[in-house]
Amino acid sequence: MEIQNPPAGTEWTVWFSQFRTPVTMETDAPGTIEHISGTLYRVVPTADTKGAAMTLRYEARPLVNQCRAPEGFFLQRKGGKPVAVTAEYRFLPSEPVHSFDYSHVETGVYDIIPRLKEVKRLEGETDPAAEPTVSYVDGQRPGWYRITLADGAVRVEAADEDGAYYASVTLGRLRRNAQGAAVPAAVVTDWPDLPWRGLMLDVSRNFTQKADLLRLIDLMASYKASFLHLHFGDDEGWRIEIDALPELTSYGAARCLPVLREDGTIAEPDGLQPTYCVAARPGDDSPGNGYYSHADFVEILRYANERHIRIIPEFDTPGHSRAAVKSMEVRAQRTGDRSCLLSEPADTSVYESVQDYTDNVMNVALPSTYTFFETVFDGLIALYAEAGVPLEAIHIGGDEVPDGAWTGSPACAALLAENGRTDIGWLKEYFLNRLMDIAEARGIKLGGWQDVCQHVTPATLARLRANLALTNLWTVSHGRDVLPYEFAAEGLPVVISSAPNCYMDFAYNYGKTERGHSWGGFVDERRSFSLQPYDMYRSVRWDDYCNPVDLTHSGEGKPALTPASRPHIIGVEGHLWAETIRCFDHVTYYFFPKSLGLFERGWNASPSWAGTTAPDDPAFVADFDHFFSIVTDHEYPYYDSLGISYHRH
Repeated sequence: MEIQNPPAGTEWTVWFSQFRTPVTMETDAPGTIEHISGTLYRVVPTADTKGAAMTLRYEARPLVNQCRAPEGFFLQRKGGKPVAVTAEYRFLPSEPVHSFDYSHVETGVYDIIPRLKEVKRLEGETDPAAEPTVSYVDGQRPGWYRITLADGAVRVEAADEDGAYYASVTLGRLRRNAQGAAVPAAVVTDWPDLPWRGLMLDVSRNFTQKADLLRLIDLMASYKASFLHLHFGDDEGWRIEIDALPELTSYGAARCLPVLREDGTIAEPDGLQPTYCVAARPGDDSPGNGYYSHADFVEILRYANERHIRIIPEFDTPGHSRAAVKSMEVRAQRTGDRSCLLSEPADTSVYESVQDYTDNVMNVALPSTYTFFETVFDGLIALYAEAGVPLEAIHIGGDEVPDGAWTGSPACAALLAENGRTDIGWLKEYFLNRLMDIAEARGIKLGGWQDVCQHVTPATLARLRANLALTNLWTVSHGRDVLPYEFAAEGLPVVISSAPNCYMDFAYNYGKTERGHSWGGFVDERRSFSLQPYDMYRSVRWDDYCNPVDLTHSGEGKPALTPASRPHIIGVEGHLWAETIRCFDHVTYYFFPKSLGLFERGWNASPSWAGTTAPDDPAFVADFDHFFSIVTDHEYPYYDSLGISYHRH
């Protein structure tokens, strides 16, 4: 790292963001690079270069790709205001990676995504723009519809309002494909196999503005999606206004550079420390700042509901909660109101979270923690009631509580002693049961990551079975691929969210210029299409470097999905975590067309090639060729017409 024209002296610093990596400085370096927490770093000069360029040589992990390079540089003199510094990068040459081949096949007007269950051709042609007549029929599965296009007329039969809406989406697709022409007369019969066909968007780590979120909802509706899971609360931000707790957004939705104390520690009086991208002040135009106001969120709920998409709100707890924890500390400091405090001043617990925080866990022994939950739950319930839309569930997260949390808390020690317990792990049981008490009293369901249901007593599991609307099964590596079917066997509602198929923030491939994460591999259009909700053991047919995987013995010795358990696989969900997102172009690039394989599999859960073990089985190859030809023939032009960013193979 070379800093050109630095101030004279050593009473200055350069702040920047960098995905966490150990840094070893050369012994004669004129400065050091210091990690604060999360992704926040700073340069600390140790020698006066008198304005000459300062070169810092250091050793760190190699960059997986270019988007993980340091960014967001600000120079700050002691006592002065931060000033943005332009960064120039010199990356080593790299070549784009081509992750798969396919053979294009001819597509027609009835080829849409998700693909139609049955198209029975009739004689003649019909204008798909004709005004349809709609009637409802009994005895069909949820979301079922039938469209008859014949004799110049369009007739729709549907099992319910969802089915009628899906029929309208199909007609819209036919009109788009036909480009004003008539289409061959036909009877289309179609329905979704799985009720939960969704995307999750993380708006906590980096924010997506309301107008852009509405555009995303439109795109999802065009693929007959049924759920949008909004991850609005995490360490890095809180993004929905709760009227009774204004500090959650006045403080927790803002990021700005911290105040550096004399002892080298930091204070965050005006907003959370910068993470992933750097904002100098709370009001700066940055994806680190922003939230949905009361009115915004009501509008979003109504907009989605009109398109038959249900929104699931999530704030991650009791870990991944730094934004809420710090906001409630600020509330106590500013107002004296400690009724919703989530932390204990006397807690000496030492831990470090996966994202390198040491202060991001709620104290589950404090009565004020449950007052906070009651207040937030009531606020969310009121927003949904005002919007006039159903609240399907409140997702409480529940993942990745770091080891060491609560071990130094007097309140936790007292609670354990009061209940005759010594095992810190029991606090999870206590926490979950308290939340279920709150939910049951309000008549609402909960959602959670798979961690919520692991390592709990039979009694707690029984309550979870009754209280959960969904569990996201996300980590299936290192022998955990059995979990979805073990959960289903327990009667828990499973939404397949497996990282190797469903993590949209994973890079499309291992190319250095390709944006995205890689900690769990790479996910491209073929990988998402390969997902089999009813055969998870054969859902990864090629490895991350495009080598075929032998699936012959992939399920041996593992629990099979039984007919009795099958109904508990309720859906699939693609997840877009926002660490590498800086604008809405990144959101759409990650989602499209990668997410289309998940929309296809949620609608058509049992592909024709189910049961095959060769990655390049002719049935799989033919089906994928057809699917991806639809993408290139019909979806690429659609994205071009909308002016959105997308990944072009």
